[in-house]
Amino acid sequence: MQRPPRQQAEAIGVALVEPVRFVELTREQAQARMAAFMPEPIVETTLAVLGEPDAAELRLSPDVDRVLGRAPRPFADWARRNVEAFR
Repeated sequence: MQRPPRQQAEAIGVALVEPVRFVELTREQAQARMAAFMPEPIVETTLAVLGEPDAAELRLSPDVDRVLGRAPRPFADWARRNVEAFR
């Protein structure tokens, strides 16, 4: 199962060895912030896709193993390997 954004931020903080603040936004707050740098149709589509995924959308597909040829790795491993992108 995919990690919720708050847990992803925590994993990035562990990789950085410093806390990462996670701020949850309402849809309206996210819409207002995104509208500052995206056209409205893109904002609406992005929020529709990412807004509130249901349990089925959060499940990891068994196809990941087949595509990668290996089991998926934990998000924390990815965060450690890519920590420089967050500095």
